[in-house]
Amino acid sequence: MKKTFSALTSILLALMLVLFCCACQKENVLHTGFNVELLEVDAENQTIRVRDLREENKTFGQDCTLDCSDVTEYGNILYIHYDTGKERRLELSDLQPGDKLFLSIWEPELAKVESGKARLYEIQLGTQRLS
Repeated sequence: MKKTFSALTSILLALMLVLFCCACQKENVLHTGFNVELLEVDAENQTIRVRDLREENKTFGQDCTLDCSDVTEYGNILYIHYDTGKERRLELSDLQPGDKLFLSIWEPELAKVESGKARLYEIQLGTQRLS
């Protein structure tokens, strides 16, 4: 009886450990609000080159190429008119060098920024030039 209880306790502890480890997986965090200036749009290759506008902790540096294939596929290029609050979907070709953009990117993609292979999740046009 004691051996059965001891074996059952060991199995239950192991099961609790496995369940605990499964519940502690790292979440996939979406980072938003990266403030950048658009340097170049390559609609054919679905990429943009940007310059980070933050004073400190520059994620994208002075010249960074980013993959926009997911953004264009899912229609995640947005323009929000600040006065009216109206939202409009844009195409990559609607963006112009000099535009101020707000970028959203998943955490695993941040590690790929320096290699030029990071994929964006969303682009918001911050420059208020559309009606």
